[in-house]
Amino acid sequence: MAQVNVRSNAEYFSKGIECKYKDDVEGAIKNYETALKYMPNDAASMFELSEQYVKAGRVEDAFDMIQQAAQLDPDNKWYQMRLGRFYKNFEQYDDFVALYDRLTEQYPQDIDMLGELIDVLLVNENYDLALKKLDVMEKQVGMSSLVGEQRVEIYKRQGNTKKVVAELQKMIADEPENTRYYNMLAKVYMEQGKEKEAISLYEKVKELDPNDPYINIALLEYYEKKGNLGQAFEELLSAINNKNLDFNTKANIYEYWFNKFQTSSDIDQQAYQAGQAFVENYPDRKMGYQVLGSYYYNREEYGPCRDMALKALKADPTSFAAWQQLVISDASLRDNDSLMKHSVQALNFYTTQPVFYWFAGVSYAYDKQDEEAIKYFEKGRKFVTDKALLADFDSYLGDLYHSVGEVEKSFQAYEKVLQTKPDDALVLNNYAYYLSLRGEDLNKAKEMSLHAVELSPNNAVYLDTYAWVLYKLEDYQAAEAQMKKALNLLSAPDGTYFEHYGDILFRLNRKNEAVEYWERAKKAGGGSKLLDKKLKEKTLYE
Repeated sequence: MAQVNVRSNAEYFSKGIECKYKDDVEGAIKNYETALKYMPNDAASMFELSEQYVKAGRVEDAFDMIQQAAQLDPDNKWYQMRLGRFYKNFEQYDDFVALYDRLTEQYPQDIDMLGELIDVLLVNENYDLALKKLDVMEKQVGMSSLVGEQRVEIYKRQGNTKKVVAELQKMIADEPENTRYYNMLAKVYMEQGKEKEAISLYEKVKELDPNDPYINIALLEYYEKKGNLGQAFEELLSAINNKNLDFNTKANIYEYWFNKFQTSSDIDQQAYQAGQAFVENYPDRKMGYQVLGSYYYNREEYGPCRDMALKALKADPTSFAAWQQLVISDASLRDNDSLMKHSVQALNFYTTQPVFYWFAGVSYAYDKQDEEAIKYFEKGRKFVTDKALLADFDSYLGDLYHSVGEVEKSFQAYEKVLQTKPDDALVLNNYAYYLSLRGEDLNKAKEMSLHAVELSPNNAVYLDTYAWVLYKLEDYQAAEAQMKKALNLLSAPDGTYFEHYGDILFRLNRKNEAVEYWERAKKAGGGSKLLDKKLKEKTLYE
């Protein structure tokens, strides 16, 4: 071991300090370690070195070094406190308590040190010693909310309700204007079933501070427990209107209430009142508008529902619920221009949501922009996970592809639908009709068309298709019977029905009747391009 050299020790210690203030950790470590070589029992170098070891990530070395320093100089407060923090960080709570118990006896005026000890005593569940230390703290600083509330917490953990009540009463007597303590005591009384005492305290809170941020929530819980839901809801409204209660808490109690009582007969009107309160208090937030939007949506009042959705989106352009309400309202109001605009705008925020692709596709299809509609349906179907919804996309694609002349893609789309929904009457009908127009797979067309009629026997469109498939199969007698059924179901058939019936009659050699129905088709409008030629030459053209 090197001989003690105080001068060299001091020189390197000083260099270590210089490096420390320059944040040169490695330089500081090197100099402090050298200083220790010249004076191995230098507690000051050990103390400084422990700090630098921590900065270098050498925590175990730092712990060892501060242990040595504290042992060499047990009366140095700072060495002992740093050692204590290591004990605390390593969760060596018994060692920490033993050390800080001694230190707080040595330094009774150090309230921060006492507070640290009490915190660890609570973690370590050493409640009896914690209570003694709280008594010491109270003697030093007087009665305080910190001391009182920590005592209350300890008594609660010990299950000593009597002392909880006594402590809270003491706190109220010491600070009679502090409504927090009244609320705390009232909650204890509620847990004990002493509702009369609890409500008396709540009323006292209202008297002292009508805008206490949590009084309405406490009373809401009280009245709900008592079964007085009307009064409980009034407290909910008061909470929303309370300027001192934060928005998130208001939103949470609203969600709690409307999830719990959503089947109540009063819930719609309550939603309207709550929505109005949110709008009045938070006109720049989306919540009130969305609540009112849902209220109008449930009542199928799509005009005001749309207005609320637009206001919600002004407050928050990313609100999925508002976009959904908006496009559904547009569709329900048959405002196709707005539906097209809004569904496409929604896709700027929700690129994987099928609902907006659906409405975009529908709006473009309605506008006769079939190619554009196909793009949206094809892209949207990639994000669909529900089989029934996917079938709806493919059903629309089947119609659109046929409309643009891509027959094979049309039939492929219909096949996909029928794999999932074999009883989809509309697809069965359309698929059968398009096959009949092409004269392809007529037996398959007959089977599908018959199934559609069986599913919906009073649908004139399906009966017309079935009659036309039978016509293509040259079963004219059966075709006439089905066509009669279709005509009898319609008060004002368009020209297609009359023309089809005329064609069937012609094939049955009832030519005069055929011409009569062609004339009716002409008068009704909607017949084929060949209708005029049939009438002119009084013969059948296909």
